[in-house]
Amino acid sequence: MFNGLAKSQEFTRSPGIPYAASVFGMPDAASVRLDERLAGAPEPVRAGWVSRALVYESVASLRLDGMYVSAHDLVLRLNNTLDRAPDQDIGRAVEIHGMLSTLIRRNPNHLFNPDRIVALTRLRLQNRVVDHPDLPDWLQGRIHSPQDMREALEEALQPSIIAAWESLPPLHAAAAIIATWHKSRAADCIGAAAGRALAMAWLYRAGLTSSYCLLPSIGFLGAALEYRPDLAVSWPEMFVKACGGAAEWGFKLHAHLTLAHRRLNEAAPRSRSTSHMAALIDLLVRTPAVSAAAASRHLGITSHAARALLCALEDRRLIREVTGRGSFRLYAAASLNLVAANS
Repeated sequence: MFNGLAKSQEFTRSPGIPYAASVFGMPDAASVRLDERLAGAPEPVRAGWVSRALVYESVASLRLDGMYVSAHDLVLRLNNTLDRAPDQDIGRAVEIHGMLSTLIRRNPNHLFNPDRIVALTRLRLQNRVVDHPDLPDWLQGRIHSPQDMREALEEALQPSIIAAWESLPPLHAAAAIIATWHKSRAADCIGAAAGRALAMAWLYRAGLTSSYCLLPSIGFLGAALEYRPDLAVSWPEMFVKACGGAAEWGFKLHAHLTLAHRRLNEAAPRSRSTSHMAALIDLLVRTPAVSAAAASRHLGITSHAARALLCALEDRRLIREVTGRGSFRLYAAASLNLVAANS
């Protein structure tokens, strides 16, 4: 399921854009170093970083909206193995994850216009307002007309405003994107997560990075009170600080994935030269959780053979089962067990 999320599009840097050597010591330097670290990583590690970063960015973005869903539960829901009926919060987390998964497949130069945001967020702007007279007043106030949504988008993404962002340092421009998104009522009409997604894309659009490696919501984990885009004076500084924390989180995830990839390759049993074990290891690193059925489809082998390979790794304590059930099981690399890495 996660394979498609890890495929990144390649875009050419604009000529004249400074590379990492010219930004060391600047607020953007950590993001640039992370981008270069990921660019030099093996493909399974890079893909695994993207798939896991999207999960954690989704739940972190949801926390900033005042709702809580664990990364573990989101992964189970995405794999249709959640052991309870999904509630509204986890449904919203799935929506954010879907939006970010679409985002990383898009050229960042084409994102900053109202029609693209409508498509990105899967809004359906009907031509007429649907009345809901039976809903309570507090919920009536949360229903916005298509005209209100369109006006909020056009106000947030005016060409003059985008031109002003282009004159700012990339991280300060990303902070300004979020502040404008809230100020223009787009956060109320469309959702605050979409504004954070645009901020996530800005460093890539500005040519500072070669991928979507900025994770703005993760930077505010444990510091949600500092998420104050309404504070015009202190907000840019708080946002830059949070992005530094997000970059450190990204470095740690990269280190964990690199270690897990190496450990699995060194310790996994290989009885034959034609064994599918190497491909299974790459799949375990690429995706947050793998089922026997998914391994069977990916490797082109029977479900029984896939289960045998997974059991061989589990017996050596190289992977762990993460659902706690006897059927419809999911496996993750032991050092990246989602139950233990749920912060």
